[in-house]
Amino acid sequence: MMEQLRAPHAPSEQERAEFHERFLRSFADPRFDAVRDAVAALEELAWRQYCEQRQAPH
Repeated sequence: MMEQLRAPHAPSEQERAEFHERFLRSFADPRFDAVRDAVAALEELAWRQYCEQRQAPH
């Protein structure tokens, strides 16, 4: 029996919100307040990588 491959689906809004919450946990310290714009840009890049199912090389 041949397996059917499923096309990748776009992440839901709920998945994005969960990603946002989990990502920001690493930057909760007030010392990051001065670089919030940079943290937001890094989060956006990380989200795009996640959506494209890209993984860091081993």
